[in-house]
Amino acid sequence: MEREFGFTLPDGIDIPDVSGLKNAYSVTGEGTFSALLSADVLEDFISAFTELIPEPIFFFLELPCSAEEEKELRKSESDPFHYKLYYLDNCTRPVIRALIKDYGSMLINDGICRFGFGGNTSGDELYVQSYKVMSLYCSENGRAKKTESLLKSFGAEKAEELVTPWDIVSKDNPGTCVRAEEDGISPYDLPEMFKKAGMYYADTV
Repeated sequence: MEREFGFTLPDGIDIPDVSGLKNAYSVTGEGTFSALLSADVLEDFISAFTELIPEPIFFFLELPCSAEEEKELRKSESDPFHYKLYYLDNCTRPVIRALIKDYGSMLINDGICRFGFGGNTSGDELYVQSYKVMSLYCSENGRAKKTESLLKSFGAEKAEELVTPWDIVSKDNPGTCVRAEEDGISPYDLPEMFKKAGMYYADTV
């Protein structure tokens, strides 16, 4: 029996009316995709995609700067807000599996952080951005085909242009994003927790 796929938001993201959203993806270039998947299948998709990435694999995490830091960084009201970028490089696949198993749900349900995985040598990458909209890049045609098949297996329909939360959020349908934690741990704790494993601050973006 074919699996039914609905669409739900992560715990840390609230938009009153999500009727315009669905599991979908678009091809944005050679080997590149934009995708949106329901929160209940997102962790499984991320796990499956990272299995396609040749080792070594990196994990990266983007955390919003504090209000005090933004006072120094933003020069005008129209400037974007900034994130601190952290990397954990050259991981084996078992390490990535354990990271997703232990912290994947927390990262997905957090409405504020951005994160992703990629190949240190292959260049493949999955970037989970704001509102959990994904950008994916596959450096090799075979992996691109597997990724597209993978997206379809999770109920994603191919679209010419992907409809994302950014497209439906308005004054009458506001989007609210809040921090999430599990067992007293939030994404903000991960850089220090993984410091001995080699996680480091790379840049402010």
